[in-house]
Amino acid sequence: MIVDLHVHTNISSRCSSLTPEELVCRSREIGLDAVCVTEHSTFKGAQENYAYAKKHGFLVFRGMEVFTELGDMLVFGWEENVRYYLFPFDELKAEVEKRNGIIIPAHPCRGEADVRHRNSRDLQDELLEAIVAIETRNGSLSHMSNEFAEKLAKKHGLFGTGGSDAHHASHLGMCVTVFDDDISDEAELIEALKSGRYESCYFEELEKKRE
Repeated sequence: MIVDLHVHTNISSRCSSLTPEELVCRSREIGLDAVCVTEHSTFKGAQENYAYAKKHGFLVFRGMEVFTELGDMLVFGWEENVRYYLFPFDELKAEVEKRNGIIIPAHPCRGEADVRHRNSRDLQDELLEAIVAIETRNGSLSHMSNEFAEKLAKKHGLFGTGGSDAHHASHLGMCVTVFDDDISDEAELIEALKSGRYESCYFEELEKKRE
């Protein structure tokens, strides 16, 4: 099952031009089985995209991207809005654990330009205690940054996920997570992410295998 696990739309992300209609049409066009909408610090956009996609027979998972002092986190299983900037990681961890959710650091090796990008060289101990996976393929990053994330994952025995981090229709599916099993809802997605039965890759790699 091919899933783009990191997508932003114009419903709740002002930095994105991607509409729900474009999300469904483009995802089908390139052969994605599902996407996960992860708006910044709000569940609203994910819910609206889910509802629209359901009417048109396409699967959208609902998540969120949260800014913390340990970096940007993809959150699955917490369906509430949070403070936009620098939400305390310990509070995030506690709330997600209550709901049997999962936290996955997004683009962990993007750089050290500000406090949210502290993991370029290694992962914080506090972070490692709370995660089982990191994003090792991000469509907005260079191949070098993604390769470094892959090395960090291997170093710490973590699983790796892939997502486009799309803010425009043309970016959808650039990086994906390929699951061994079919997934139908967020509860199954969370269990699958915890199981490690998946791999991250560039979409172009999948296309070459199909040839």
